[in-house]
Amino acid sequence: MSIETLRSHTVEIVPCLNDPRCFRWIIRNRGGAVVEHSPYAFVTQNGARISGECWMRELFSDGKAP
Repeated sequence: MSIETLRSHTVEIVPCLNDPRCFRWIIRNRGGAVVEHSPYAFVTQNGARISGECWMRELFSDGKAP
């Protein structure tokens, strides 16, 4: 499991529950609440991280939190 931080949100990479060989990302706010999660699994941990970072930039690039 890995975590990347941007402002007050983090991207967490976790093994997929349905297939532990795959990975998903979870974006959490500072308090730990889930803000968004990956809609599908990724074959590599790095692929999940890149996607999660892109989603986080899209969601918070204007400084507004959902």
